[in-house]
Amino acid sequence: MNKLLRWKKWLAATAVVLCLLAVIGWHQSRSLQASQHYATISLLVPDGLPTNAPQVQIWSEAARERGVLLKPLAISEWMRGIHYGAPAAQQAVILPDTFHRNISDAAVQTLIDVVQAGGKAMVVQDGGMLDERGYYSKGTSRLSQMLGVRYGDYDTYKDQLSDYEEIRGAPATMELLGIPPGRYLDAKAAAKLTAIDPEELAVDEPGFPSFIAGYTKDSQRFTVLKTDRPQGARILLQSSNGDVVASVNRWGKGQAMFINLPLTYLLQRTDGIFLHGFLGYFAQQLVQQPQLLASPDGMGALVLNWHNDDGRAIGFLHELQDAGVFDHGHQSLHFTAGPDVNKPGDGLGMDLDYNEDAQQMIQKLLSQGHTIGNHGGWIHNYFGNNASDDNADDFMPFLDLNNASVTKANQGLQPKEYSAPNGNTPLWTYDWMAEHGVQAYYTVANVGMPPTRLWLGSRQVDQSWAFPVLTYGQVASAEEASFQKIPVAEFGQWLQQVAGFIEHTRSIRLSYFHPIGAVDYLPAVKAYIDSVQACADRHQCQFISMGEAADFLSRRNQVQWSITAEGDNDLLSASHAQSLATMTWTVPKKKYDAVRVRAGQAQVQATDDAWLVRVQDGKDLSLELHRQP
Repeated sequence: MNKLLRWKKWLAATAVVLCLLAVIGWHQSRSLQASQHYATISLLVPDGLPTNAPQVQIWSEAARERGVLLKPLAISEWMRGIHYGAPAAQQAVILPDTFHRNISDAAVQTLIDVVQAGGKAMVVQDGGMLDERGYYSKGTSRLSQMLGVRYGDYDTYKDQLSDYEEIRGAPATMELLGIPPGRYLDAKAAAKLTAIDPEELAVDEPGFPSFIAGYTKDSQRFTVLKTDRPQGARILLQSSNGDVVASVNRWGKGQAMFINLPLTYLLQRTDGIFLHGFLGYFAQQLVQQPQLLASPDGMGALVLNWHNDDGRAIGFLHELQDAGVFDHGHQSLHFTAGPDVNKPGDGLGMDLDYNEDAQQMIQKLLSQGHTIGNHGGWIHNYFGNNASDDNADDFMPFLDLNNASVTKANQGLQPKEYSAPNGNTPLWTYDWMAEHGVQAYYTVANVGMPPTRLWLGSRQVDQSWAFPVLTYGQVASAEEASFQKIPVAEFGQWLQQVAGFIEHTRSIRLSYFHPIGAVDYLPAVKAYIDSVQACADRHQCQFISMGEAADFLSRRNQVQWSITAEGDNDLLSASHAQSLATMTWTVPKKKYDAVRVRAGQAQVQATDDAWLVRVQDGKDLSLELHRQP
C-alpha cells in the first residue's frame, strides 16, 4: 500500500513538473515567435554579450537611423525559438562581423536550415567563420555552400586569408546602398582626380565600371577575404582582383547575402556608410520591410553649409547675394569671427565684433531665414593646423571667443551649429559642443553619409548630429576643385548627379562651400541650387538647415513603431509622445498591394515601387498593410 501511495505521489509530482515545463516552453515559444516575427530582423549576438555593448549598439543605432526594425538576440535564444516552432520561412537574421566570429556547428546548421526553408540571412565577412573553440573548418567556411561563395579556406591560405583591395560595382548598386556620386567614381573620372595610372583602374567586366573613392586617398582600399568566382550567386560588388565583396544567393526557398567587408570595424573607425548601406539593402531588397524615412515628409533634403573663414569672405557673400544664391530655402552659414587667420596678429580675419559690413550681412541672412553657426576657433588656420587632442587648455579659449562673438552677431542667440576649421575636430571639441548646446556639426568623417550619430571606437557622440560632407573623390569644396584644375562643367556635372541622388533616395545630404570658391564656380553652384529648387517645386526635395535637420532627426528618434501579423495582412503601429507630423514610411509594393490608414492623420501616395505614407498630425498611427497574394 505504501509503495502504491509513493508511486501515485511520484506520478503526480512528475505530471506537475511536465505541465510546468510545457507552460514554460509554450511561453518561450510564444515570446520568441513574437520577438522574431519576420517583420523584425534578428541581429544574432554571442551568448552573454549584453545588448548595450558598444558593438551591439552600433547595429541598433544604425537600424534606428535607417528606419529599420532590428532586434539583437542571443544566438542560443534564437535557436530555441526555431526549435520551439518559430516559422523558419519568416526569419530574417544578420550574423555580424568582428564580434561574432565563433558559433557552433549546431548554430551553423540551424541557420542553413532556416534559409533553406525560406528565411533570409546576411552573413558579414568573418561572422561565424570560427567554431566555438576558435578553429577554422577544414577547407572552406561552413557557410560557403549556403552563400554560394567559397571563402575562409585557412588550409590553403593560412595567414594570407585576405587581400587589401579596391571595391567596384555598378552605379545603380551604389545608389541602392546609399553611396552617393563622388564617393564612387568611374575609372575615367578617377584618372583625372588621382595620380593613378588609368590602366590600373581598367575594369575587366562591364558590370562593375565604378569604384569606391576616399576623400584623402587616391582610391580607397579595404580588407576583403579571398574568394572564388561563384557560378550561382549574384554579385553586387567585387574587389579589384575579382574577390566577391557583396553577393546574394538563392538557397532552397530562401536567400543568403554575403558581405565581405568588416562593417562593424569600419563604422567604429568613422566609415559607417557601408554598414548603414548594406543594412538598408538587406531590409528593403531581401526582407522587403517597410522603412521609416530619415527626412521630413520623406523628401530629399539638401543642407548647404557655408564656411566663412576670413575677412575676404564678406565681399564674396555680397556677390553670392547678388546672384540670388541665398534666395532659396534655409541654409547654414558658419563664421570664424576673430581678427586673424594664419597666426595671431596677422590682421587677415573677419574681426566680426568691429566689422559692420559683416554684422549687416549676418542680419540680412537671418532675415532670409538662414541659420548662423560657429566655424570653430577664432583664428581659422592657426586653430585648424595646431589644435590637437593634447592641447585643449591652449585652444579651447578660442572656441569660447568665437562663440561669444557669433552669439552677439546672432541677435544674442547662442549658435546650435558648428563646423571645424580645416575639418580638425580634437576629442575635447565634442565635449565643448555638448556643454554649449550644439545640435549639429559638419564632419569629414563618414564621408557621403546622411546625418548620423558619430562613433569613435566604442564611444558614441550622442549629444548632437554629425553631418558628413559630400565629396567628388578628393574634392569637397569648389576651392579644392580649383586646386585640382577641375573644369567648371565637370564639377557642375557632379553636383547635378548629387541633386538627382538626393531626390531619388529621399535622404538628407550636406554640401559645403566657401564663398570664394563658390564665386569661382558660380555657374555650377547656381545650377545645382536651381536643380534642387526645381525639385522642391515638384514637392520632391527641400532645402534645410543643419539645425532644422537635427531637430527633425532627434524627434524621429523618439518614434515607437512595430509591425505585427493580423490574419493575411500586417498591421503597422506607430506612436510619438508629441507628434508624428512629417514622419514618412515607405512600404514596398512587391510585398504589399495596398495600404489603408486605419487610425491617425496620414496620406498614402503611390510611387513606382512603393507606397509613401506621410503623417500630417497626431500622436498615433495605424496602417493596414495588405500582403500580395
